[in-house]
Amino acid sequence: MQLYPLQTSFTAADNLDLAVQPRSRFSIAIYQQRGEESLISVCGVTAVTTRDVTAKLINGNYVFESSRERKPVRFDSDWQWPTITVKPQAHALESGAYAAIAYEVGKNGEPLTDLGRRCAARLPVFAGPPDSDSMALVVIRPRSPAASIAYVVPIATYHAYNSMGGGCFYGDPIYRTRPASKVSLLRPGGGLGIQIGHAEDPYDKRSPRQHFTHWDAKFIRWLYTQHLACDFYTDVDLHRGTDLDLSKYRCMLSVGHHEYWTQEMRDHVSRFIAGGGNLAVFSGNTCYRPIDFGTSGDLQNIKEMNRLADQWPDFNESNLIGLSYGYGGGSYGIWSRFRRKWVRTGREPVGFTVQHADHWAFDGTGLKNGQTFGAEDHLVGYEVDGVPPVPNGFVTLANTSRLVGWEIGGVGAMGMFKPELGDGLNQGWVFNGGTTDWPRVLGDSGATSHAIVSQITHNVIRRFTNAAVHDTSALGHSEHPMPIDAGNA
Repeated sequence: MQLYPLQTSFTAADNLDLAVQPRSRFSIAIYQQRGEESLISVCGVTAVTTRDVTAKLINGNYVFESSRERKPVRFDSDWQWPTITVKPQAHALESGAYAAIAYEVGKNGEPLTDLGRRCAARLPVFAGPPDSDSMALVVIRPRSPAASIAYVVPIATYHAYNSMGGGCFYGDPIYRTRPASKVSLLRPGGGLGIQIGHAEDPYDKRSPRQHFTHWDAKFIRWLYTQHLACDFYTDVDLHRGTDLDLSKYRCMLSVGHHEYWTQEMRDHVSRFIAGGGNLAVFSGNTCYRPIDFGTSGDLQNIKEMNRLADQWPDFNESNLIGLSYGYGGGSYGIWSRFRRKWVRTGREPVGFTVQHADHWAFDGTGLKNGQTFGAEDHLVGYEVDGVPPVPNGFVTLANTSRLVGWEIGGVGAMGMFKPELGDGLNQGWVFNGGTTDWPRVLGDSGATSHAIVSQITHNVIRRFTNAAVHDTSALGHSEHPMPIDAGNA
């Protein structure tokens, strides 16, 4: 049972517009990603309006039945499935990341699957495959800013890797699709329900890469456990610049695999930093490839995404975030045509070697210059960003050895950057962690370097949301280590 949202995000207390699979009988449950590994039940829904769907209230729960024939659909067009507008049966959903779960039911509303029985009983649900095939990622933005952190969910990247409908921006050897330059946002798979033919992550087999559960869910769980409040948006909100006004925030978070950006996204972040805002990047391959969202000019009804090039000219995203994947490297595995599967997906253990242990980012970690952390957990990779060969002002707090045998084969890095954005008065900073696998280690309490990665993340967010702190240099040595319990941001 598949479904997808008609918008990439919704405002808190508004109704939700969902497109649903034809010829299906189902109910809807709303779950949220909080501090637990599994999604937590929030509420059911009340039917508001429908198109090609009937709605009947049975034993206090809405049962929907969609009509129309199931027709072949493509990855690059609007699927135009039957739609329902529903009101969550809760006073108001707080800003956050949610899943709308469609579970099949019988004529009397009885759930027909184990997933449905768990939803009906309001039990926790893990958002990995195959259950995530019946889920749609729903991002709820605030009616007005309520936190000092804006968390941007990379919907564009999720769709770029989603071959649902027969294609995406990449060749998919499992489903035998060829690379394309246009994909639709109006189809299942924007973070949940995604079809992926890429190699599994040998260090986290429960959740596939390019999946919400693999990237953002882990980071969001950590934020909840640290009591760090965020307002949630998508990169489409960042592109529009209307629902998301970055000037109202002290820090923007870019997490996991935030690869695909429009020029408008870059411009809005540039103005944010120039005006004193801080960008915290706990992502790899960040801002590496340029896209647009079509040429209709209708910012409120964005339906598609176009890949414009393999990368920005001269890897110039490094002028904004300090690093580029074009100077780092990636390690993916090998597709065996004979065995029809990915093989050799592991990579050598690579960590970050500390260069400036006295920087505030390392407060409370106990790290010393020359010490390496994260190697046992394969913290570096599967994609990692590096420093341009011509110095651009990026201060490397820690780096890797040369990534011999990786795609590109550069040197990965993490550190601080202050872009050249005007006079520099009151300008904000960029922290760039440089690796896709930061959330994986951050979310794994059993990882050897978990405590260090968690402390660095906490230090950065605390520093970037503290209006009283003004660093005058990228090395910003700390005289007073920050406490680990920062409370609400």
